[in-house]
Amino acid sequence: MKRLSGPLLSIATFLICLIFAELFLRFFAPVPDPYEPNKITNLNRFINKDRMPNEHVYTQPEEGMRGISGVNSFSVNNFGFRGDYLIRPKPDNEFRIFMLDASAFECFFLDDSQSVNAILQNDLNKGITNNLMVKVYNTSVAGARLDENISLLVHRIVHLEPDMVILLSGINDLNLSIYGYDYLHYVLIKEKFPFSMLVRMLASEFQIPRRLYYLIKKASPKSEKEILEEIPLQFNLAERAKFCASGSFTDIKPKLNLAAYRNNLKTIIGVARAGNIKLILMTQPSTWDSSIDPEAKKYHWMRRYHGLTYREDLMDQALGQFNDITRQLAREYSLPLYDLAKIIPKSLEYFYDDCHLNVKGSETVGIGLASFIRENHLLNRSK
Repeated sequence: MKRLSGPLLSIATFLICLIFAELFLRFFAPVPDPYEPNKITNLNRFINKDRMPNEHVYTQPEEGMRGISGVNSFSVNNFGFRGDYLIRPKPDNEFRIFMLDASAFECFFLDDSQSVNAILQNDLNKGITNNLMVKVYNTSVAGARLDENISLLVHRIVHLEPDMVILLSGINDLNLSIYGYDYLHYVLIKEKFPFSMLVRMLASEFQIPRRLYYLIKKASPKSEKEILEEIPLQFNLAERAKFCASGSFTDIKPKLNLAAYRNNLKTIIGVARAGNIKLILMTQPSTWDSSIDPEAKKYHWMRRYHGLTYREDLMDQALGQFNDITRQLAREYSLPLYDLAKIIPKSLEYFYDDCHLNVKGSETVGIGLASFIRENHLLNRSK
């Protein structure tokens, strides 16, 4: 027993120290659970892309990002939309506009006052002589594509009494086409985690294993998904551009699913018509294959897929085919089209990377949209 007392005392002391360390870290220096998304069941089976109400974070552009500076406030209202507090039922004098897109309209790294919806709302309210009050709510979330926009429109926006919806789409559906996404949504969901994942999830309930996880992760190379899809509060544009340039360049044309895009866009048009909602379609701009700004290619990171980096001109042509469908359907259904891809120059004067607007780009789009809406007399309530 005397021989065992020494090791047992050491083990007991070690365990007590572990417990005290765990308690101290839990209460005074906690770190987030890296497996929390795997432990939370998404009860919202209808809307895949949205934000929690009243979120508020501060974002910061990376040094060298064109046209953005300083620490900026990103906040959403009581419905998870960027914009003013949304009142229900809608006031009689409110003309309610919803912007529907992904990261291009979301303007995550722009301040609330600089986002497209704020610029558009302020400009539309200038010079209104009657009692009309225009409110613009930005529902855009990074990564959203048309099928997710359909869900958001059908299951939420139509219930919030919209007068108008402004839709910008194209680039994320191009991305999914390249990945071979199944728009019929025949996706098999694994109901059980493997044993190794269950062990990691159990361990991550404690602070010490969490710190070991982050230490190992920091020392390990990032995956393609981590570099290109995770959105930190301080944007890692240089890392993304470098990663894109390190891929194997290919002359293969991007794979396109234009039929699915057309069908989904027609669905949105049909929902808007059925709900007596004015719909403005917009084409998707980019800086790909720019003839006026050769520096733009240095900031591209959205051309790499599964280790392959596609040529600028081929990506631009592919995106152009999606835009052509938008133009065709606008003509077919006599819808107002704001052809942004032809209006805004392919320049870092307006973008900070492949397709995301900087401050000047946001101002240009917001003011241009306001003029387009006024010129086409789209603020009247007769639909």
